Amino acid sequence: MISIFKKNIKRILKSLLTNPIFTIGYWIFCYELASLCMYGRVNNNIYFLIICIVFLISIIAITAIRIVKDKESDSKKPNPFQYISILIIVSITLFYGVEIYKSATNYGGKLAWTIERLKNEKSVKFEHNNIYKYGVEGIFEDINEKYTLPKKLYIESDFKLTFNSAGTITSLYTFVYGKNEVGKEESFLITYDKKKPQKLTLRLNGYAGAVYDDDKLVEPLIKTVNAIPVQLAVSKWHESEYGLVYFGKRNWGYNTEGIININEEGIEYPFEKVNFEKIGYTVSIYVPGKEKEIIPARYNLIGDSSWNTTPNQDSSKEKQQENNEEEQFFLSKEVGYQLNFVDKALGSTLYSLSKTVNGGETWEVVNEDPFIGLIGSVLGMTFINDKLGFIGAINPSGTSGDLYRTDDGGISFEKVMYSPHEVKLDSGQSISPYDSPSIPYEKDGIFNMLVGQGSDGDYNGNSSALYQSKDKGATWEYVKEVE
Repeated sequence: MISIFKKNIKRILKSLLTNPIFTIGYWIFCYELASLCMYGRVNNNIYFLIICIVFLISIIAITAIRIVKDKESDSKKPNPFQYISILIIVSITLFYGVEIYKSATNYGGKLAWTIERLKNEKSVKFEHNNIYKYGVEGIFEDINEKYTLPKKLYIESDFKLTFNSAGTITSLYTFVYGKNEVGKEESFLITYDKKKPQKLTLRLNGYAGAVYDDDKLVEPLIKTVNAIPVQLAVSKWHESEYGLVYFGKRNWGYNTEGIININEEGIEYPFEKVNFEKIGYTVSIYVPGKEKEIIPARYNLIGDSSWNTTPNQDSSKEKQQENNEEEQFFLSKEVGYQLNFVDKALGSTLYSLSKTVNGGETWEVVNEDPFIGLIGSVLGMTFINDKLGFIGAINPSGTSGDLYRTDDGGISFEKVMYSPHEVKLDSGQSISPYDSPSIPYEKDGIFNMLVGQGSDGDYNGNSSALYQSKDKGATWEYVKEVE
């Protein structure tokens, strides 16, 4: 009985592998599966996959029934087509197997992101979800019930949430990081969507690009929100939804519009009658979409001397400008551009580009993917006018970078191309060490760009190559080496 069963299995496999209809169906199935792994697009691919699976199962079933009923042995003489058919099946399997493998590694496709999400995405029960009762401290308390957060937390970019008139939080987004008790860095991308009630989503082990700048501490956010009478503050606006945002320490210049000094008991302090810039950890409460009509309430907590700046503390202002210059650029007092963090995973980062025409009061996303994919970190950004601009990127390892150019105000970008400059070593070997372009600058109508060697460069004292452009950065020519 067992020998007959094994014989039938061999005959079924042989019949399937030499069946051209089965081969075509298998080919389509592998193609659709590889496309699904690479691009996602479940709605487009899943129906074809289901059809292919049903089709292949039907052929297998029909072939099995036919083989079992036909008790005569197959001819022992090999058919050349059998070998060709088997070779085709093996080639299809290997080719699409490699494609699926690529999509699952090094974030080369949708499958890699799905695997990363399954490994690092966790859910936490969200019980302290009313900002009137628990502030934002309740969010971190709920997370601490399942995962122990570092005692000293920093935000990578910002902390944003929305809540309704009853105080219930309806959305949340922030990326925080810190070092645990043994000194190991931990990061948490925290999101919440009211469509998934009472579940905070955590993405662990992301790339934070940590700088541990005290201007980005989370503690002032928690203490400030605890001091703000949030329900009373928003009640005068009579809206159905409100927002809260925190960027860390901010410089408001000499403008006092909407800025409220408050102590830990919730008592407001008037501004001193002196002319100095307003710098402090600011928590802003606003009405989403109505920032122009309704001035946001911007709260600065008074009490900790390190949280607010007087005229003698100019270093805080300089430090803040240094931290922001790679993410934000203002062409004029009103018009500015900002690169926004979208997602991170193991050294790879995704950004969007926003534009403001009212001095930063409101921002509108003009490009959801200016770097045309993932980068390691932002190198810098500049705009020559309202159409022409450049943004720079560094790869995750820091060994090289790329420059991107726009001539339509950031709506689209193209990678800047330049011919690599080759140099000869004493050994006679030729290398191209310059692979990290910096942000160009204009002088006398000519654009200049220094191309460095990245973090692994050691040629000629880590020198750079100067390139120039006479057509506003569209094409570049090598000029000379500079030290």
